[in-house]
Amino acid sequence: GGLGNQLFTYAAAKRLSVFNHCKLYIDAGSGFFRDHKYKRSYRLDAFEITSPTANWGSFFGFIITYARKIIESVTEKLSVPNKVIIQQKKVSFDADLLTLQITKPVLFEGFWQSECYFKDIESIIRSEFRFKQSIVSEMLPFTRQIDFTRGIAIHIRHFKDEHHSNQGNINDDYYKQSIAFYQQLIPDAEFWLFSDDPPRALLKFEDIKIKCIPISSVLKDSNEIKELFMMSQFRYFIIGNSTFSWWGAWLSEYIDKKVVAPAEIIDSGEGCWGFEGLLPSEWIAL
Repeated sequence: GGLGNQLFTYAAAKRLSVFNHCKLYIDAGSGFFRDHKYKRSYRLDAFEITSPTANWGSFFGFIITYARKIIESVTEKLSVPNKVIIQQKKVSFDADLLTLQITKPVLFEGFWQSECYFKDIESIIRSEFRFKQSIVSEMLPFTRQIDFTRGIAIHIRHFKDEHHSNQGNINDDYYKQSIAFYQQLIPDAEFWLFSDDPPRALLKFEDIKIKCIPISSVLKDSNEIKELFMMSQFRYFIIGNSTFSWWGAWLSEYIDKKVVAPAEIIDSGEGCWGFEGLLPSEWIAL
């Protein structure tokens, strides 16, 4: 998956390794080798992650990939601790993972999109997900251009899911309600837009009198690592149905931060959202 999903996968796996006092290795190859649709790549090398990537891990992943049907049929009746592959079975939070015993090498696969999977080691995860100093230094001139006392990070991700009438996109009313919420809280608010298609996203606000500035206009040579870093510097958020902005908000270190998130439920597809465990309890669902 993309950067947001990679962060979720690592956080859940890291907690499982801490709980079991076992080593965690990152297969940074085989999953992306199979990604013919999005052609994504491993992106966690931008963070101060302590678990190493392993070439043998990628090789192991390749073998599992090609022998998957055989392995799954052989291990189908085995209990989870005895399986070679531990896969996510449902999108909602699965509390069984918290007490899972690891007794031998396994391949851990899934997105595990919930803070509940790693809340009890939050300090470790925050330490692991510190951006490397080279990135912090590079981004410092850009952070000085934003007034974070009144700046709101707003994220709009566009999906094209033929199985949903709205193609998997959150209803525009959510953004209008969220903007109104912050306008009451911060009358001189500035909205900084993070989006995969800023011109299209800006069309949503044509009939609303707000100051909305695409972050890409400041960064110039924007990329997902730079944008995630910039988002994480904000205190106030309007996130989309996207793990990217979920992490942008979560990584923010302001104790008094406010995060507005979609309450809408999208039950499947790329824009899947609103399932049990996804939103931290202190976030505001609209």
